[in-house]
Amino acid sequence: MNINMLLDISSDLFLYTPDEVKTKGMITDISGDKAFMFKPEGDTRFPSGSLVKISDGNDSCLARVVEDTGHGLKMELDSYVSPDKERRRYVRVYDKIYYKVRFLAHASDKDNAIDDALTRIRGNRLITESFLEGKYGYPGLDETPYTNEIPFNQALWEVNRKLDLLIHMFLTADFSELMKSAPKDVNISASGIRFISDTPFEGGDLAEVDMILPMTPLLFMKFVAEVIRVKEVAKGATKHHAVSAQFILMEPQDKDEIIRYIFKRQREILRSRQH
Repeated sequence: MNINMLLDISSDLFLYTPDEVKTKGMITDISGDKAFMFKPEGDTRFPSGSLVKISDGNDSCLARVVEDTGHGLKMELDSYVSPDKERRRYVRVYDKIYYKVRFLAHASDKDNAIDDALTRIRGNRLITESFLEGKYGYPGLDETPYTNEIPFNQALWEVNRKLDLLIHMFLTADFSELMKSAPKDVNISASGIRFISDTPFEGGDLAEVDMILPMTPLLFMKFVAEVIRVKEVAKGATKHHAVSAQFILMEPQDKDEIIRYIFKRQREILRSRQH
């Protein structure tokens, strides 16, 4: 996902150094998924290797200075962050994951669509809690002092629970369909998602999002999101849409899982920068 799909490069762009020095500029060239040229106003110099933030006022990204040519900065996209250093729970990360976004309803028709989607979301959460998290515990566990159950039986039940989950996943059409697809670029936070779509969404539209988070074990989730911004972008000769959407219907536990995933990815990104 190149910088044109992350930011509105036709608007005023600002570069921020780690100590929050602000410099206005523009993108003059984009090459591939990560490389681009940024031409700052004025004579400010930026050392090679510097990590800076570039913002269009709505969205931001981190980029690393490859070379200051004197006529512009050769830069490489690093990762996506939320604007203005928001609370950590809403920091975004850029990744490739298995996900699918399906148009659900226009804003004027959202009531019935939300009711149906809520049933699917709660059903998926119930399965996750029962099989994956073992929330409801080992059958008869509260009676263990009065029974002859032994720890081995409980461990065997735990193995069976995970096997049941695997069977469920491979028999569930939505999960199976996602696993047969290819991972796609996405920016995600606990509050929303930004993705590239062939569907011409409009502001206020509702979308149902299916997602598999790369955790151990894999987490299959369903959300409803409301589209807040749409930007047309070119990808080759085809027109696509960069869509920013805010989660409006999700289980609290799923939000916690997204936060856990984001912190995991942040740690991985930090480790990769140290090498």
